Amino acid sequence: MGLHYRDRELCLGEKNFYPLFPLAKVRHAPFYAYDLDAMLSRVQALKSAAPKNLKTHYAMKANAAEPILRLFQEEGLGVDVVSGGEVRKALKAGFSARNIIFSGVGKTREEIQLAVSSELGQINVESPQELERIAATAKALKKKTRIAFRMNPDVDPKTHPYITTGFRENKFGMDESFLPKLRALLREHKDHLNLVGITMHIGSQIRELAPFSAAIRKTLAVYQSFLDEGHAMESFDVGGGLGIPYQENHEIPSKEISLLQEYGAMISQELGGLKGNILCEPGRVFVASSGTLVGEVQYVKETPYKNFLISDMGIHHLIRPALYQAYHRILPLLDHPQRSIKQYDIVGPICESSDVLGKNRDLPEIFAGEFLAVADAGAYGFTMASQYNEHELPEQLFFRAGREVR
Repeated sequence: MGLHYRDRELCLGEKNFYPLFPLAKVRHAPFYAYDLDAMLSRVQALKSAAPKNLKTHYAMKANAAEPILRLFQEEGLGVDVVSGGEVRKALKAGFSARNIIFSGVGKTREEIQLAVSSELGQINVESPQELERIAATAKALKKKTRIAFRMNPDVDPKTHPYITTGFRENKFGMDESFLPKLRALLREHKDHLNLVGITMHIGSQIRELAPFSAAIRKTLAVYQSFLDEGHAMESFDVGGGLGIPYQENHEIPSKEISLLQEYGAMISQELGGLKGNILCEPGRVFVASSGTLVGEVQYVKETPYKNFLISDMGIHHLIRPALYQAYHRILPLLDHPQRSIKQYDIVGPICESSDVLGKNRDLPEIFAGEFLAVADAGAYGFTMASQYNEHELPEQLFFRAGREVR
């Protein structure tokens, strides 16, 4: 359970419990709090059900905080990055270059030069033009760089349109019409390009496994065709994209744990006979429910049409509700069951009408000066935060084994 009440105080944590109210009282500013033990339990759940040749690379765009990166590096994970900044941060956190996968649709010349010179484990190629740029960079640096082709399997993952990435109308990946050009470039630059695998990624916040199975089966045929042509294919990368139940209270054992175990079993079923490594790139499912955003109600504004809780936290701290119309549970830090229930819109201080964290939420009556927590904010929260309107970024607090860590 990510958030739950103990003696009427909202606590974060599954194995150890961290009351949020004492933290809020001494800060009087929005902050994120994370349970690292819960993150680790999700990694271990996937490991327990997955085949032995599965190598997991954490998608650090979900949350690139250094304590989280160190935790996963110590657990033996690799990392999936999407920018030169993430490459440098991953190397600084202790990930070896060989355990870094570089994804992303718009890699610049400078980023490709960094990737090639660092001898990353895999550069995921999104287009023939990008492959030409990689080849030219490798030639100039006198390197032979490791690449994988990101294929677009044209599978609809039934998620939000903004986070769908494997459908024919998306900017990501390549369908089979690109293969002749890719093969020609491999022949032309055989001294500087080493095709080591095929990768796919169909979207994010996916909670049904059938789209993954369909995409794997379609992409596996491409993998086999390159293997038959004599390429030393070392890996098949199934991407990431597993989601969490944002609208539901979390129970022990968590639904995420069960989903991760089912996901591992699905990979075993679909790719159990694969020679070489299977790669995956989860992000959100490892960290989302293990983090929460806490802020203070500054004003209660009641109108004939709406009741507003005006908080010091807003879309500059958590943009998902405005960007994706995403739902996050919002809970008071202190439980007051004797209070009457009122309906509120929870809004922030930003000068935008979209600065809404939750609409039409039924809560026990809330007063100015009380604190609220936004649940399941461990992924795509702080990492997408901004200083719009010159607000300060929120503090981040990390807890493990009953104590705060830095």
